[in-house]
Amino acid sequence: MLFVGGGAYATVRLGFAQFRFLGRAFVTAFKPEKGKNSLSALAASLGAVMGPGNIVGVASALLLGGSGAIFWMWVSAWLGMALRYAESFLAVKYRVKKNGINRGGAMYVFQEKGMRGMAVFFAVSGIAVSLIMACAVPSSAVGRSFELSRGIPTVLTGAVLSAYTAIVVFGGAKRIVAAAEVIVPAVCIFYGGISLAAFAVHPGELINAFASIFTSAFSFKAGLGGLLGGAVRFGLSRGVFSHEAGMGTDPMFAASTNEEDPCSQGLVSMLGPFLDTVVFCSLTGIAVLIYGGSGGEEADLVRSAYSSFFPGFGAFALDAVLLLLVLATLSSWAFYGESCVYYLSEKPLWTYIYRGFYAAVPLFAAGVRPGILLTLGDIATACMAVPNVILCILFICEVKCPPKNRFISTSSVDKIRVKRYHMDNEKL
Repeated sequence: MLFVGGGAYATVRLGFAQFRFLGRAFVTAFKPEKGKNSLSALAASLGAVMGPGNIVGVASALLLGGSGAIFWMWVSAWLGMALRYAESFLAVKYRVKKNGINRGGAMYVFQEKGMRGMAVFFAVSGIAVSLIMACAVPSSAVGRSFELSRGIPTVLTGAVLSAYTAIVVFGGAKRIVAAAEVIVPAVCIFYGGISLAAFAVHPGELINAFASIFTSAFSFKAGLGGLLGGAVRFGLSRGVFSHEAGMGTDPMFAASTNEEDPCSQGLVSMLGPFLDTVVFCSLTGIAVLIYGGSGGEEADLVRSAYSSFFPGFGAFALDAVLLLLVLATLSSWAFYGESCVYYLSEKPLWTYIYRGFYAAVPLFAAGVRPGILLTLGDIATACMAVPNVILCILFICEVKCPPKNRFISTSSVDKIRVKRYHMDNEKL
């Protein structure tokens, strides 16, 4: 209710910005401007969200909610784009500079609004999410996947992931962004290429897959019944798990850029849910629907689909994609966790302790069942996302729309409050 309602509210208040300015967002992101690193932040942000959720999460939604779950994943992404714009705008507006580095996020917005306790709660929740959902879940997904498909012991996979994570995270933010700038484009091109090739040789099944998505999404069983645990519930939850719009994670990257205009950075950040869920997750979902298989573990289902498309190569390709996605997630999410740790304590010792603990998690989580970790991840995500979505709703009147940079306001009450805020510097 909160994600859908908050996303719908932000969509209306922002004048359907995610539809009106999608083209401008792409132009803003890929237009080279000296001294601005918005595209690097987008790559790092996509590295954080494009993880096992794009494979395991999609397969899980299909197994639990049916083909209609894909449609509700799309809905969560489009509504989430408005929330992503709002939260990134606020993060850039209220960011601070410490030791020459831009820092920001929901915790700094909470603090500016006089809600220090909520800021601490958000930061602690962010650390928990980084360790569970962003570190343990990917490690579990790739560890169990390689054990089933290649016979590689999970402890060995965990050790390799831990070593890679340690190398990246102890290199700091620059190394994290550099890793994402290489991995994310590579995995997008490779996975997109083999998926489109598979779809091209199965045109009839492709049409049936799309028809199944829409018919199942609005059927009585999958639609209305899904409110209590079917397509709607799992489509929305796995969609949020994948694109993370409304969680308050991407704004930390957005605030770290040197983009001075919150509108421009909001547009760039808005592309994350679109590319991650509307584009990337759709590749996995449609591939599984064309394959038509069911049962088994999530990653194994997707592997079977690509094995049927490309015998002798598909399984290897899927494993390579899954590994690259996990490496990107492990790299990028460390930045979020570090940002939360830094907010709680600026002493370098705590940052190094966090890095060491974060790098050790894959070693112990590689053999754990994904279902348990996904449940814990949902709980941790809620603790982080609920206050952040409420924050976006409360202060949506501060968010500007790109065209004329006017305040989004549909009531005289909002206009009065915004005027008082700027004239008297009073808290809203």
